[in-house]
Amino acid sequence: MRLPLFIARRYLFSPKKRGAINLISLVSAAGMAIGTAALVIILSVFNGIDLLLGEATSSFTPDLTLSPARGKLAPLDTALLGRLDGDDAILHYRVVVEEIALAKSGERMMPVTVKGVTPDYDQRVNLSGTIIIGRFALEEGGRPAAILGAGVASALRARLGTAQPVTLYYPGRDATPSSLAALNSERVYPSAIFSAQQELDDKYVITGIDLARRLFDAGGRFSKIEIALRDPARAASVKARLAAVTACKVEDREDLNGAFYAMMRSEKLVISLLLLFILGIASFNIIASISMLIIDKREDIAVYRALGMSGGRLLSTFRAGGMLIVAAGMAAGLVVGIALCLLQQHLGLVSLGEGSYLVKAYPVKIAWDDVAWITLAVAAIGGVASHFPARYLIHEFTKT
Repeated sequence: MRLPLFIARRYLFSPKKRGAINLISLVSAAGMAIGTAALVIILSVFNGIDLLLGEATSSFTPDLTLSPARGKLAPLDTALLGRLDGDDAILHYRVVVEEIALAKSGERMMPVTVKGVTPDYDQRVNLSGTIIIGRFALEEGGRPAAILGAGVASALRARLGTAQPVTLYYPGRDATPSSLAALNSERVYPSAIFSAQQELDDKYVITGIDLARRLFDAGGRFSKIEIALRDPARAASVKARLAAVTACKVEDREDLNGAFYAMMRSEKLVISLLLLFILGIASFNIIASISMLIIDKREDIAVYRALGMSGGRLLSTFRAGGMLIVAAGMAAGLVVGIALCLLQQHLGLVSLGEGSYLVKAYPVKIAWDDVAWITLAVAAIGGVASHFPARYLIHEFTKT
């Protein structure tokens, strides 16, 4: 063991006549432990929320989306479908017709986004995982059915199992402001209500693709082709490959939900900076601990100097003492933070309470790159807090 580290360890962990230094060192380590654990837990909760929302909205934000480069609808190109069928990176794809329409139930009306999908849509994207009432069905009792977002159902006061349909209106090709009869209309009966994300819950009505094509006069055209990849991590390379062989616009999840991901990153960054600031404040305890230790060991410093120890090695000794405090606190914080996250992840210790939620407990997900940068950040704060008081006091006590 190197001499400075050996002396620092003896000073910090050996019994002393004065307990104040021990107490301040313990408080310093506890402060670093609490701050480190808080960083791990809060960032893991953000990761869990991000993952949960991603899974909940996967039916609306697939890995990749093809859409017309111009206009709202485009002819369904069999050559393009052949390329998608022959691409090994693509797990499956689904053709969608989507447009804004007016929904009316009783005396209530609101604009909604009608998403026309194929009958196997739920098998491919597991929309049932977000359904809170009813079941996925595009047809019931020979009548066209629809799955409504929770916000849409609330605004229209639509209920399942009633004879009152939701009527969808869209301007036909010959519609004019003075010719309301030219509006296309389709009746659907609610079969389920889903809740994924408020922005989606407040606007989506999911129904059969044939009904959507009739409502929007789409014929054989499409609004979007949603693509699921075997390996979502390869989205960038598949996106570039598809963009080179098709005239359609190719977008990934980041493109489709740029505002959402930017908001999540901003919130995560702000919370991280606040906690790091609190850790910086807590590091003043380390400054106090190192300062008191150096003052207490003035006689030892004189002896070391007489024995030929250089100022640099003295500085390394007391700086190592500060880093030992930081290391002890950081290790305890990482262990506690990771342990609590694992317990929450597997046992759901903290629940969301009563209500209709997609999960019963707060979601968490440990990201090891977060743990790595937390370790580096805490070590950097501790290094700065240990270096400057030791450098100043050693310089003062070794003046000749």
